[in-house]
Amino acid sequence: MKNIKAVLRNIDLFSSLSEEEIEKLAAISKIEHYAPNSIVFYENDNLSHIYYLVEGRVKLYKIDKYNNEIFLNDMKNDSFIYLVKKSYRNEVVCSTFYSVETLTEADILVIDIEKFKNMFISKYEILAGVLHETYKLLAQFQYIINRDLIYDGTAKVAHMLCNDLEEFNTLKKNEIAYHLHIQPETLSRIIKKLEKEGYIKIENRKVTILNRKALESFFK
Repeated sequence: MKNIKAVLRNIDLFSSLSEEEIEKLAAISKIEHYAPNSIVFYENDNLSHIYYLVEGRVKLYKIDKYNNEIFLNDMKNDSFIYLVKKSYRNEVVCSTFYSVETLTEADILVIDIEKFKNMFISKYEILAGVLHETYKLLAQFQYIINRDLIYDGTAKVAHMLCNDLEEFNTLKKNEIAYHLHIQPETLSRIIKKLEKEGYIKIENRKVTILNRKALESFFK
């Protein structure tokens, strides 16, 4: 298990804190270890902690009215999974709007929200950092909206190739299709088309991009 103070020092949000403040923050924090396929929290849970993924990989998802799982996003090492949903004067509200499940073994830093607010929210650097991290999460969800409502199948595949080629080459086809909300057969047709038209090359089941600018034109 990693040292809490060492983890905190490596998080940009806390880079302005003194050693004494790191000590105080460590006292209200802990690192929890999760096995693969473990639930970190469910949609609509009321959370009392900030969650930061130290190591591992998790997925964010929702369940529709027919009990189908809808994939939203996945996150890897060194990412905030959940910050603060909203705040009313003296009350912090943290009811989640997605569920989180580990895909691999994972170490997650959890920080008591109320104690964190009382200790640090008056510090400008911390408040600015929380806003910055919140904007990063919002940007991810902006991509999710584009992916699910605006992008067609080719744009979805092209975006993943350009922005996460390593993951594309690591995952199985059915996993990629699940992430992109398309059918595996559709994914295969798109990949074959992109290869035939010279956008990509496939060797030993690994994709190499030959024309990034042309690929980006599908989603920009």
